[in-house]
Amino acid sequence: MRRALLIAVPAFASCLAAAAEPEPAHEIEISADVPSVTIAPRRPGRLTMRLPSLTYVLTVTAECDENWQPNSVSISVADSSVSFDADRLQEGATREFELRVPSDQIAPLRLESFCMKDNVINTEQGGLTIPAVLSAQASLRCQTGSAQSIRYVIKPLDVRLECELP
Repeated sequence: MRRALLIAVPAFASCLAAAAEPEPAHEIEISADVPSVTIAPRRPGRLTMRLPSLTYVLTVTAECDENWQPNSVSISVADSSVSFDADRLQEGATREFELRVPSDQIAPLRLESFCMKDNVINTEQGGLTIPAVLSAQASLRCQTGSAQSIRYVIKPLDVRLECELP
């Protein structure tokens, strides 16, 4: 059997180097309150629970790079969303609004020992904060002339659980 010798010859092609334009420095910031939910003590052995609908107060600040104008801001949490078009946006302005997320859009929570009947736990500390139960996705669309650019941000959303005392 003959061994084949494979020789790799690099193909020389003309390479053009072009300076890439820097990405526009659009900024979008989002903050949210932490809604509080009072839950009734659960039966022992019941480890999951469904949350009621949650209403978040969201604050959004959006600013486009110089020579760019804001076109729209969209925020979505689960299947709930809100959008603001150019007419409702002001450069660098802060908008505060409420977004309600229905219960059926929130996954059940698994809680081991919080707020169980005959064994009420963690109520002395004033409740329990569950981090990142949901997340808010926000986008800022900016435009200049015929060009458009989008900036995205994600914000985890917490919820505070309070145990209903007997």
